[in-house]
Amino acid sequence: MSGAVGHKRVAKEFIEAYPIPLPPVPEQRRIVAILDEAFEGIGAAIANAEKILANARELFESYLQSVFDTKGEHVPLSELATDITDGDHSPPPKAASGVPFITISDIVKPTRTIDFSNTFSVPQEYFKNLKPNKKPRPGDVLYTVTGATLGIPVLVKQEIDFCFQRHIGLIRPNPETYSVWLSYALLSPQVFKQATVRSTGAAQKTVSLAVLRSITVPKIQVSEQRAIAARLDALTAETQSLESVYQQKLVILAELKQAILQKAFAGEMTAQPGQVLQEAVV
Repeated sequence: MSGAVGHKRVAKEFIEAYPIPLPPVPEQRRIVAILDEAFEGIGAAIANAEKILANARELFESYLQSVFDTKGEHVPLSELATDITDGDHSPPPKAASGVPFITISDIVKPTRTIDFSNTFSVPQEYFKNLKPNKKPRPGDVLYTVTGATLGIPVLVKQEIDFCFQRHIGLIRPNPETYSVWLSYALLSPQVFKQATVRSTGAAQKTVSLAVLRSITVPKIQVSEQRAIAARLDALTAETQSLESVYQQKLVILAELKQAILQKAFAGEMTAQPGQVLQEAVV
């Protein structure tokens, strides 16, 4: 390929001159029959893996919804927190080193965690001058409040200093609220529906602090919160483990398809129909 970065292209002359292996027609037909059979099998395996992944996610979401589908007392989120705020609205100063500054792009949706690998830093003095309620600490729950990533809760576990942008809310639970349970409550379909229905904005939906504070959640005893959180933690671990296994299988299947094509057009396809998948794996 040649050309400027972002506009790379393959020259027509190169394509026209590129040598293509051309075996006799009977051999072409044999290879095509093998590839059709192999790709059909790979396609079925991919579809099966994707179905298992979808079923695992649906099972978790269904159980999560049932846990918070209670007929008991519901109260505004503000009653379960000592503070609900968002990040600094002023553009933060950047520094070569200092305190990590988190944006929505640093929130990993599938695992509901923070990826600190690509964050930029702000000066220590900037962080020092922030109000205490804008400095996350373990046990707080962050909540994305805008755009396509709206509604992702992140339980803060890190014993490190960091700050965050205004598109992320922070909920600091009161002593009667178990933070792990609260993070699952915010993840529930019931809360997500409230957040999305009451969000505002045309091009980019946003949940205001007033809406976030008024979202209703069940009010239950801390002991029950802990029991529910323990069950959801166990189910989360099982679901994520299953997803990891099947995501890896999808990668392997994609690589297998390329390996079969490489063998076919390198003249190494010695297998007969019914044997190609086994030969490709070997």
